[in-house]
Amino acid sequence: MSDNLAELKEAEARFFDKQTQRRMDEGRIPIEADIRRATPSKPRWFGDELIDPKMTFLLEGAHRDRFIALASHAPGGRVLDICCGPGWLSLELARNGQTVDAYDLSHEAIALARRMLAENPYQEGFGGINYHVGDVTKVDLGVEQYDAVTGSSAFHHIDDLRAFMETIYRALKPGGIIVTVDDMPRGALEIALDRFFRLILPTYNMSYWAKLKAIVKRAVGITRTAEEIFSPMEQGKHDSVYVIAEIWHRDFEIVEEAEFMAFSLSPCTLVKGPDAFRYQAARLIIAIDKLLCRLGLTRGFIRVIVGRKPWPQAS
Repeated sequence: MSDNLAELKEAEARFFDKQTQRRMDEGRIPIEADIRRATPSKPRWFGDELIDPKMTFLLEGAHRDRFIALASHAPGGRVLDICCGPGWLSLELARNGQTVDAYDLSHEAIALARRMLAENPYQEGFGGINYHVGDVTKVDLGVEQYDAVTGSSAFHHIDDLRAFMETIYRALKPGGIIVTVDDMPRGALEIALDRFFRLILPTYNMSYWAKLKAIVKRAVGITRTAEEIFSPMEQGKHDSVYVIAEIWHRDFEIVEEAEFMAFSLSPCTLVKGPDAFRYQAARLIIAIDKLLCRLGLTRGFIRVIVGRKPWPQAS
């Protein structure tokens, strides 16, 4: 990581600004901006993204709805959403009656989030959202101000996580909920199963003939597997997912912890064909994924940990 933290954070904001602009292709609503109103869009090439709310719900909906409900435990509560990006989570929390303070470094992401807020048609029981462009680690969050704190793929972006979590702990009310959603490193079996299902299923990114040629080229060393793309502040920070777990287990009462989607994300995202086939294939892959995770043979790519700040001990 760069020694110049200010430059690093500026680079981080530029990275996500560019990503947000790319995802606004032809005026579409990205799923990370509003999971309910996202414009359906099927992949056209490798690396392109599925925007399919139904498929997304099949993959993660039960876990997502559960942690949102836990974060919305206090009627009319106040929630801090860090590194909120284009704002899907803040929007869902507000739709659950919460008043949300949401922070992100990206001007473009916050501009899109504010647009989604202005266009939100789900007004019944809506709380409110205060979007802020800025570094949440530099904000005075006060003492016992929040009923919940959330971060979806967020806490690993913090440069000094241990110090920031002390601030978060003070800002969270006793009995308050804290949620982290993180991407986990994948092992050889998870990667192999991902590739296997993408190989045997018809996919948007490659024909079967192209897949066969790619296998031959890789076997003889002509091509290599593409490397994962990271944002500037993610470089070299994969170990932070274990630091996050350490802090949650040390400082909070664990309400729920789950790891899921060990290998099903890419195959379900790329599977091609009529919707009836796509969704049925996805259900089968997800069922196999859940079984192998439950048996301890694979480890989920997505991890959710929900903690609760303990109440003070009676003297």
